[in-house]
Amino acid sequence: MREKKRALMPENHWNSGVMESWLEDMAAQGWMVEECGSRIARFRREEPAKVRFRLEPFPKAETYEARQEREAVYRQLGWETAAFLWNYQVYVCRDPAAPELETDPVAAGWAWDRMLRKERRSLLLAWLFLAGCVALAAYRILSSDRPVMNFLLKANTGMFLGALLVPWLVWDTVRTLRKLRYLRRQLAAGLPRSHTGDWRRCRRGTVLGLALFLLMESIFLSYPFTRIGASWGADLDELTKPIPCLLGEQLDPGLTAADRESGVCLMNPTFLVPGHYDVWDSFTGERSVINQCDILRIPALAEPLYEEWLDHFDGLTFTELDRPGFDRLALARDGENAHMLAWQGRVVLSVGTYGVDGLEDHIDDYAAVLAEFQ
Repeated sequence: MREKKRALMPENHWNSGVMESWLEDMAAQGWMVEECGSRIARFRREEPAKVRFRLEPFPKAETYEARQEREAVYRQLGWETAAFLWNYQVYVCRDPAAPELETDPVAAGWAWDRMLRKERRSLLLAWLFLAGCVALAAYRILSSDRPVMNFLLKANTGMFLGALLVPWLVWDTVRTLRKLRYLRRQLAAGLPRSHTGDWRRCRRGTVLGLALFLLMESIFLSYPFTRIGASWGADLDELTKPIPCLLGEQLDPGLTAADRESGVCLMNPTFLVPGHYDVWDSFTGERSVINQCDILRIPALAEPLYEEWLDHFDGLTFTELDRPGFDRLALARDGENAHMLAWQGRVVLSVGTYGVDGLEDHIDDYAAVLAEFQ
C-alpha cells in the first residue's frame, strides 16, 4: 500500500474555500497534505478523519518572533501548520470543538483584501506584459521595409496557437476579476469567508487548461520535425521537381540551357508560406531572370502581399492588366529589363528579367504554371 501520494491541485488559490474543501476530502480518504508546490500537492497516508483546513495569508512584514507567538496561540486553540501554499499558510484542526481561527471578519478582511488586490494586480500585469510583447512584435514587423513579407516568413505555430487561446483566456480573466470583486465586497461588508467550494469543477478546469497548454506546446515543438526535408535546393540543370515559374530558355528563344552560367532554386517553407521559392537563372552576357514565388497557407493574405510587391520597386511604374487566369497582374518595363507581378489564388509571383526577352509573350504560360500550385 502506498504511503505517499501526489495529486493535481485545483488551481484556485484566491478562493480558499475550494482548496480547504479539497484538502478536507483528501483527509477523509486517508491522505494528509504535507507539501504544496505550484500545481502538485504531496500527501502522506493517515487514518481517515474528519478535519478542518484553513488557509491564512501571511501577515505583512511579520517578524519571526511574532510568527512564533501567533502559531503558539493557534496550537493552543487546536490548530497546527500542515503545509505552505503560495502566499498562504495551511492549518489543520482535528478537534471539531475548537474555535475558528477567524473570529473577527472585519479584521480578517483586511489581510484577505490585500491578497485579493495582489491577485487582481497580477492578472492585470500579466495581460499588460502580453500586450507589450504583442505590441513590440507588431512594431518590429510594421516598421520593416516589407511588413507583410516579414510577417509571413516569421510567423510560427506558437503565435497562432496562442491567438486561438486568447478568447478562453479573456473569458477566464473576466470571470476571475468579477469573482475577486465579489469577494472583496463580501469581506468589506464584514461577512464571514466561505470555507466550501466545488473543487471538482475547479480541478476539471485546471486539467482542461493544463491539457490545452500541453497540446499547444506539443504542436509547437513537434511542428519543426514535420517539416524536416521540406526545405531543398537544386541547380536548375538538375531539377527533378516542378517550380512555379519559367526558366530563361523558356522565355527567350535566343537562349538555351548551354548559355546558363549559373542557376539555382531554393525552397524554404514557413508556417504561413508552405512554398517559398527563390529562383535565380543567370546567362552569359549578364542576362538573368530572378523569380520569387510564395504559395500561401491563407489565401486572404495574397492580395496584401501583392500590393506590397507593387510598392517595393522604386522608380518603376506598373501597368495592371486584365487577363484571364489571374486575380491581378501588373507589368513594368525599364529599357531591356521587364518586371511582372502576378496573383492567382493563393500564389503570388514576382519576376524580373534583365536582358532576357519574351516575358510579355508568356503570360498565359505563367497562368497555367501557377494553376498547378494552387
